[in-house]
Amino acid sequence: MNPFFFRKTIVSAVVLIASVFIMSNVVIADEVTRVFLFAGQSNMVGSDANANRIDDYPNFKGAGAPQSDVLFSYILGNRDEASNGWVPLTPLRAFGPEVTFARRVRKQAAFPIAIIKSAVGGTTMAFDWNPAAPDKGQKLYPRTLKLIRDSLAELDKRGVRYQLEAVMWHQGENDMLDRTLYKQYAEGLTTLIARLRADLKTPELKWYLGEVSEKGIWGMDHRSNLGIFRQQQEQALKDDPLVRWVPTSHLAFEVMGNGQPHYHFGTQGLLQMGEAFADAYLRDLGKPLVAPDRSFKQGLPIAKSARVHLFVLAGQRNMEGEDSFVSEIEQQPSYAPLAKDQSDNLFRYSLGGGVTSSSEWEPLGPVEFLGNFGPELSFGARLRKSIDASDGVAIVKFTHSGAQGPDWFPNGSPESHRNLYSKFINFVRAAQVDLQQRGFDCRLEGIFWHPGENDTYFAPYSRNIAEWLKQLIDRTQADLSQPDLPWFISEQHERSPWGNIKAVNAALNKLADTDPRITIIRTSGLPHGRHHFGTAGTLMLGDEMADAYLKKR
Repeated sequence: MNPFFFRKTIVSAVVLIASVFIMSNVVIADEVTRVFLFAGQSNMVGSDANANRIDDYPNFKGAGAPQSDVLFSYILGNRDEASNGWVPLTPLRAFGPEVTFARRVRKQAAFPIAIIKSAVGGTTMAFDWNPAAPDKGQKLYPRTLKLIRDSLAELDKRGVRYQLEAVMWHQGENDMLDRTLYKQYAEGLTTLIARLRADLKTPELKWYLGEVSEKGIWGMDHRSNLGIFRQQQEQALKDDPLVRWVPTSHLAFEVMGNGQPHYHFGTQGLLQMGEAFADAYLRDLGKPLVAPDRSFKQGLPIAKSARVHLFVLAGQRNMEGEDSFVSEIEQQPSYAPLAKDQSDNLFRYSLGGGVTSSSEWEPLGPVEFLGNFGPELSFGARLRKSIDASDGVAIVKFTHSGAQGPDWFPNGSPESHRNLYSKFINFVRAAQVDLQQRGFDCRLEGIFWHPGENDTYFAPYSRNIAEWLKQLIDRTQADLSQPDLPWFISEQHERSPWGNIKAVNAALNKLADTDPRITIIRTSGLPHGRHHFGTAGTLMLGDEMADAYLKKR
């Protein structure tokens, strides 16, 4: 045999063997494995998330499959679940955001990753996660530090090159509930971060801070506590330039059987949270998921000086489109074309309280936002068939599925970060002014509103929903200088799980009886899912909204 060829063969074999196999995971020897720590309390554990339900959500079908190329080491709860070393990442009986985080990061980045997870439900920063390990707490800091060190030592033993990359943190509900603790949170979190960096000798370790969602029950019955707690989270962000914010109030949140907002994100919300953490990390990495440019490339498709009919859609969960999936539109034959852009209708939007928003007019169509859509698609299509072809149709959508009634108070709420009214009115006004400055004859034709689901359930809110809406309607008409501006309010569906449905719908109808500017849209004949209208119901709701306007026109 040719000696050169023989040596080349040996070298190739050595290189092949140097690819380290760890439990079916292939780690290329010259690649550095990025190690992430996932830590926190019940929502990080994955309470009320069920691996058997992952495929129920169209955007996540297949996400529960084992990820053999991702290493996973964990201790959960009172050590009742522990990997005892590295294993391939697979959803546990209850799973957290690590599943879709790994899936999305591996799709965008070429390097291998490993995840260490330490999470225990019902824990506090003040005691359980306190590095000083007070006697009252569960001493989770030393336990977590040992887990990290043991896991990294195992990688060293296997010859895997790695670097500690970041901490993904979701915790704080119990601190928030205790008025003797919640004002200490920023100080406690800052101390924890500094101690972990020092003990791991990683002074530049980034920390991704997940928002405690305002969509759950605490957004109402502990609203003031949550407002103070949010200030504490913001203080921690301000104090440390390596801490990053991950908003979560726009994500899906589980609902109990009686319609009560839950304490946990549940299956869909945690799948979405994993992608939210991943997107925040990938942006830092310079590898963000880039949404397609949907703006009009050759000017707006409306004749110069034409009349433009401007419509506003606003509200919360159902108006935003929770549990309505773009991927299911084509399963509704009469609505299948709505899965594509409507190039003759204009669209501007601010979704999730501004988590996603448009900067220019776009064709009306599905937006890259959690794979959901609202009634705007069918609403616009139905209007386009009835409005003069030479006129323009423009839709402005402003929603936040995590909001409650007080967030829309015209004079603001005590929790200032949750004030939506000024953002809402400025967004609508800017859209109208933009069209007018382009030379169009633009008139605002109406505001379409679906009442908040949490407001309906929570008795202190439901009793006041009509009064609050009256204040919102009056102030909007004044601020937009249209005292006769019509409002179209859709009823809560009688089969939805929220409490107080009949009382809320009766109050809305009574309000309309006293104000000719208000039209009530019936919804009892529409399809409805477990919690929300769902894909078919949302499409039909858009038709009902358009028909209500056309009848009054």
